[in-house]
Amino acid sequence: GNLDHRTLILGGKHPRTEFYQLFAKVAKWVWVLLGSAVSIDANATMFCVNRESMFSGLYMESVEEDGKNAVLSDLERASYKVQFMVMPGFKVAEALVKSRVYISKTCLKLNGGSFNW
Repeated sequence: GNLDHRTLILGGKHPRTEFYQLFAKVAKWVWVLLGSAVSIDANATMFCVNRESMFSGLYMESVEEDGKNAVLSDLERASYKVQFMVMPGFKVAEALVKSRVYISKTCLKLNGGSFNW
């Protein structure tokens, strides 16, 4: 939306904002991780998680550390949705590095009724 930033980008330059600099640094390290993974295993892959995807403890971990939103049961697991992916996941050989995501609880309908968390 900022026309000054648009002009910079169209001119082949990069904005000097702190947010953009941090974003570029994170993006660079994600590609470095993928390059390192491919050097270990040529079939290594990186996977991303889309917003509103159902949370899967097998492939994802929440960045919240307080444990109050820990997913315990299958019913609870089905009630979480991804809001924002922080770090993509990687599969290298037989090892799986989970994607790190922010999650939120959703409303479920049980037996025709509504159930809010």
